[in-house]
Amino acid sequence: MIIQFTVENFLSFKEAATLSLAASALKEKQTSSEDIVFELAGTNLSLLKSAVVYGANASGKSNLIKALDFFKWFVINSSKGVQSGERIQQVESFRLNRTTENEPSYFEAVFADQQSQYRYGFEVDEKRVYREWLYQKSNKKKAKEVELFLRNQDEYELHPKFAVGKEVVAKKMVRDNALLLSVAAQFNETVSVEIMEWLANTTIVLGSSDERIWEMATQQIDNPEMKQRIVEFAQFADFGIDDIRKVDNTVISSHQQYDETGKATKMVTFPFRKNESEGTIKYFSLAYPIIDALDHGKRLVIDEFDSKMHPLLTCKIIALFNSQLTNSKNAQLIFTTHDTNLLNANLFRRDQVWFTQKDSLGASELYSLAEYKVRNSAPFEKEYLMGKYGGVPIVGQFERLFDQKEETGDGTDE
Repeated sequence: MIIQFTVENFLSFKEAATLSLAASALKEKQTSSEDIVFELAGTNLSLLKSAVVYGANASGKSNLIKALDFFKWFVINSSKGVQSGERIQQVESFRLNRTTENEPSYFEAVFADQQSQYRYGFEVDEKRVYREWLYQKSNKKKAKEVELFLRNQDEYELHPKFAVGKEVVAKKMVRDNALLLSVAAQFNETVSVEIMEWLANTTIVLGSSDERIWEMATQQIDNPEMKQRIVEFAQFADFGIDDIRKVDNTVISSHQQYDETGKATKMVTFPFRKNESEGTIKYFSLAYPIIDALDHGKRLVIDEFDSKMHPLLTCKIIALFNSQLTNSKNAQLIFTTHDTNLLNANLFRRDQVWFTQKDSLGASELYSLAEYKVRNSAPFEKEYLMGKYGGVPIVGQFERLFDQKEETGDGTDE
């Protein structure tokens, strides 16, 4: 489970920004809070099943998801995907400030499995890892956090429990541009492997990853049981699709043909990506990550969730995650959107709603609706569009671009 994620000095985030899925002490009347909130076993910590991030274009929403994506990618790949002496191309500091553009970026995630909570993070720029740390505590009330290791450039403090880490450090197997955790996982260090598996079970969908999730979806068509569930998932969305299958490694969809009297005559097939709508293609591509997350209690992070899809569909998918009936294993959904139809107290608690906004110096800020003193019954959508919570664009006078009047040099019309 994700508890919180913090990023600092990365892309548009100059100062530290923390997205938290820890439930606040709110008394929300409209939402079914008993479904949306779950308690981490053995602790006093309550977590949320979903969180939504709103904000104007270029306010930092996508950069928050990119930060999560980089965190995942670098942990999994730094020991093998980045060679000695290579630059870490995917990391970029906040460049609109003379000081921060030359400082490392900061990432930290706090997360949990059934037995333990972890706090893991690092500071890195395109040349090297400057700091790295890992803390663990058991899921018991009043349990204390234990430092498993602390890295400060080439100096390490290692707990006896992290014995493999001690060995790889002694043999100088950790490069400047690689993470100790990634290297330790290659040698089957227990905690490192658990964290790598946790990240592998966290699916992140960026706008640029359409091809990757399409390939993930098409692979599942080879599994008859999952194929049937994906077909049913599409049928519930009223796309008029009777079947989805592969022919010569091409995904095709089947539709019913009718005669003039409305009688079904035969099935007609189409190449899926050529003939189906963009929204249908996206819905099909997301079907497996959604089903997989709900089946196994995984995490799903989606940038621009509402893009190409009808609001009723996105609303229904969110409801699947927020329901105890369909999400008994406490899967978590984090997404960005512009769809204000979702912004209502019948769907989200205030601590599930977040906003990004850029300040006058181009830096993104991240904050929660729970920070505002508003009534449970307040019209969140209306007040958001009015600018009460920030996170909306300051729209200029577009009309000036289309003013057809041409003036002469003396100020009179020609």
